[in-house]
Amino acid sequence: MGMIARIAVALQEVFGACADEANEASGVIQRRRKFTPQGLAQAFVLALLQNPKADSEDIATMAAASGIDVSHQAVDQRYSPRLVEFFKQLFERITKQIIASDTALAPLLERFTEVKVIDSSVIALPDSQEEHFRGCGGSYEGGKSALKLQTELNLRDGTLACVQVEPGRASDGASDRQHVIPLAGSLRITDLGYFHLGVFAAIVQAQAFFLSRLPAATKIHAEGVKHDVVAWLTSRTELAHWEAVVDQWIEVGAEARLPCRLIAFRVPEEIANRRRQKLIEKTRSKSGRLPTSAALAACDWELFITNLPEDQLSVKEAVVLYRARWQIELLFKRWKSIGQIDELDGRNDVIKMARLWARFCAALLQHWLTVGAAWSGALYLSFDKVAKLASQFAKDFAIALSSDGDLHLLLARYCHMARAGCKRNHHKKHPGTIELLRNPE
Repeated sequence: MGMIARIAVALQEVFGACADEANEASGVIQRRRKFTPQGLAQAFVLALLQNPKADSEDIATMAAASGIDVSHQAVDQRYSPRLVEFFKQLFERITKQIIASDTALAPLLERFTEVKVIDSSVIALPDSQEEHFRGCGGSYEGGKSALKLQTELNLRDGTLACVQVEPGRASDGASDRQHVIPLAGSLRITDLGYFHLGVFAAIVQAQAFFLSRLPAATKIHAEGVKHDVVAWLTSRTELAHWEAVVDQWIEVGAEARLPCRLIAFRVPEEIANRRRQKLIEKTRSKSGRLPTSAALAACDWELFITNLPEDQLSVKEAVVLYRARWQIELLFKRWKSIGQIDELDGRNDVIKMARLWARFCAALLQHWLTVGAAWSGALYLSFDKVAKLASQFAKDFAIALSSDGDLHLLLARYCHMARAGCKRNHHKKHPGTIELLRNPE
């Protein structure tokens, strides 16, 4: 089955069986008059895909495109706790659908069965949701409630391997996704929030691979001697120049030691100085104190660990792969800037939460359509432009899903327009992640 056929089947599943199951779980529609579960899902999700600020009139118009004649007052009357639960249940079912590109993003990624980039994004909620989603304060103005989208993106084929909703207060390291056994031959790329030697040991046991930053305060053993990693690196005179690189097997951990390959190098002085300034400002704002000398010294270094040997991954490839982790940040940015998933609009919390969950559903469809049209052509295409084009096709999807219109033909037209008109802006002096993945050396 080709990509277009797979997306067509997935869309029909979402607005068919998934909507029916979400209705059974929520009881939002008990007597079927005008709205069916499928029509309700299409009207809200596709209206919010088209325009994240869609009002009741816009939703009624989208319902009309699906063949359902309702007034904007009838749409307003649908808002209820059951509607909130309906879209929550629908979202959970959409996350279980898998849409993957037929072509890897870059040949480098084909060395692995999958290349999972893992990160999370926090979204503030109304205080009334605190019982279910405790907030995290901080940059979210001390809000009592927030949720976290714990997300796993397979860079190889664009698959959203997992989008799990967790309380905003929970740390990334405490997520139960930390303990999912990876596929043999797969690569897991994570930042410091997921650093855990026990997790890395389990990955090794599963014959899979990891690539992670190394905390600057970590104890290591090199050639049988215990060291503070930054002090050890700083003491080595051959590493005084910023272009010098350490590529050496060590053991990480003060007690339980894990054999790892350390890749370390100095960053340019201007970058190190910027890091120190930000660290000083952050530490002062939190504690009123200055950072320790060790913390300031750590700003000079990039520190990575992996269990991949040198003959399977060069230093430059490791750096480029870790940089590719930024793709999940760009995914969150698309969801928030184009899909506005962090928007809380409505005259009460029930309306706000119903629209929030419906936007989450729309964001997942946006990603499917982006992968289908652009993943194999990522060197030339802009994911942002393709995602915006998907919004423009929302009403056409509603018509094709609810009539004899050819959904496959519509998806083919969408993909053709994306590939013809959604070109990337290339910068020869500063190649992007995709260019570097295809030519890391």
